[in-house]
Amino acid sequence: MKRFISVSHIVILSFLFMFSQAVWSEEQTWKVNLKDADIRAFVTQVSDITGYSFVIDPRVKGKVTVISNAPMGRDAVYEMFLSVLQVHGFSAIPSEGVIKIVQQNEAKQSATNLRMLSRVPAEQLVTRVIQVKNANALELVPILRPMVAKYGHLAGVAAANALIISDHISNIKRISGIIDELDSPSQYGLEVIQLEEAWVGDMVKLLEELAPAELGKAGAKASAKKFSVVADERSNRLIVKGDENFRNKIRKLIDKLDQPAATSGTTKVVRLKHADAKEMAELLKGIMGDISSESKEQGSKKNSGAAATVYADEGINALVIRAEPSVLQETEEIIRQLDVRRAQVLIEAAIVEIGDENTKGLGVQWALFDAGGTIPGAITNFGEVGLSAAGVLGAIAADDPAAVSGVAQGGLTLGVGQESGGTSWGALIQALDSNTDANLLSTPKIITMDNQESSIIVGQNIPIKTGESTTAGDGTSNPFTTITREDIGVKLVVTPSISEGDLVRLEITQEISSIADSVQVASDIVTQKREIKTNVLADDGETIVLGGLITEDYRVKVSKVPLLGDIPWLGALFRSTENKREKRNLLIFLRPTILRDKTKTKEITEEKFHALWELNLDIKEDRGRIRERSEGEIIPRPSVDSLFNGNRLNDTVDDNDEGEYEDENGEKD
Repeated sequence: MKRFISVSHIVILSFLFMFSQAVWSEEQTWKVNLKDADIRAFVTQVSDITGYSFVIDPRVKGKVTVISNAPMGRDAVYEMFLSVLQVHGFSAIPSEGVIKIVQQNEAKQSATNLRMLSRVPAEQLVTRVIQVKNANALELVPILRPMVAKYGHLAGVAAANALIISDHISNIKRISGIIDELDSPSQYGLEVIQLEEAWVGDMVKLLEELAPAELGKAGAKASAKKFSVVADERSNRLIVKGDENFRNKIRKLIDKLDQPAATSGTTKVVRLKHADAKEMAELLKGIMGDISSESKEQGSKKNSGAAATVYADEGINALVIRAEPSVLQETEEIIRQLDVRRAQVLIEAAIVEIGDENTKGLGVQWALFDAGGTIPGAITNFGEVGLSAAGVLGAIAADDPAAVSGVAQGGLTLGVGQESGGTSWGALIQALDSNTDANLLSTPKIITMDNQESSIIVGQNIPIKTGESTTAGDGTSNPFTTITREDIGVKLVVTPSISEGDLVRLEITQEISSIADSVQVASDIVTQKREIKTNVLADDGETIVLGGLITEDYRVKVSKVPLLGDIPWLGALFRSTENKREKRNLLIFLRPTILRDKTKTKEITEEKFHALWELNLDIKEDRGRIRERSEGEIIPRPSVDSLFNGNRLNDTVDDNDEGEYEDENGEKD
């Protein structure tokens, strides 16, 4: 008779190959190792091992992988089985005689029968009712809900003051322990104790030392929610939380400790790190007076004595404070918040001025002399281009060759003339065309503290005459000259103020002054001045334009002989014309950079020093004192500290050339 083996038997035999059996003493164990096995076949094998009957929901599908090296008993295999189902989104619900395998989100709606299980696993999904004795069950629901699984359930019953939880047994046990901590007995209450002599801050520290089991660090985790003592510094009161025995114990300790102090008030020396002691003392005097007045109005005996006082020791930059403990503690907190490192701001200004000046001149001057004539002489005298004819004739009469040679300075000068029969005539023709371009770039930089005014001046301090006398009023000689000195150059005065978001408010005065060309009507030095006073807002590292000025000056000056100078074409021989055009464009840019710590300050310092060092190298290369660097070659840079080792900047360059550079003659440096 032939035997036929069904497909199901073949599957079971294949799993039996993977489930190796072993016998430890008298208990049978299994090792489970599956890879991409069908979940239904996995349920069939667990049923053979545990002896439980399963009903599988049609929607339960998928592949499972289990790796185990330790032998497991029947209960351990079932625990592992429940964990695998939970990972894949399914749950096993014990019912009457069978275990239903359904989706997790429907498990909480099914009834359970745990009696059919020999031991309830920790991963079993169950529903429990937890009675809340003292706390309000509905108030606990929003606190505990995040601890329940998404497919679980948590609800409160107001009438019974109970909680209904559907979740795994292990998680329900954890939540039950939390409920026990929150569900404090009714005898736990609050009590407010007013201190008459002692300071609440010191009293709390003493109580923590005297009752370490309830208040100290050793028992803080176990009793933090049951026992506590909180200081109300505003009213110098203690708030005690705990049962009646604990409150009685604390009250007796407070009665013994709340005694008058041997000395009134407390003196403390506070050394400042960043703030100025004198300025801080002025600020605190007003604040501490307000604090003392407020404390007196609260009716505290301890604060009804002398007012608080503060003194500044500028020698060590410290404050000496004498005040009641409550005032002293509040003052120390104010000092802690004010005594911080102040940020600095690097202000970089760029002054760009572009100028263009063009002058054109053409003049013809005549001179005539007749010794026997009715009119002995005539002359046209113009001074727009070069020297005038009168100046030339005067130099000739004085036999001064240097003055005559000055006529030819600039442009073209042509002189012609003739003497015949006692009559002399001459003509002086002068032409000039000049063009001047100017490009000025000045970049003053300054670092200043937040809300601190700073200034930088780069220029000259020149003397200007303000008064002079050669003869006194009574006729006696008593000469004197008075002068004053003025700064001429580039001047930057700035006060930065840093606000939230790295925004910098700048109060700026930018002045550019110079000595003007000599003016005939002036008896002393004439200066030119351009100044900007403004308040601006700029982000950290943002470049903004403060202002600008564009000037264009066009002047035409004509000197001529009446009537003769107006004759078309021929009139040019009897006039002198000068055309002068001057155009200037001035712009001022500014960029603030916030330096909040010493690292940022050091980076900026090294960056500017290295830029100067590179400029020095470029100058040496241009002059041939060192060889030109090849493309990509990097010469080691010296440290900023080398400036303070007695070395010049040139020395730092030479220290890094290692004798490889050549001078203009090709010799080694």
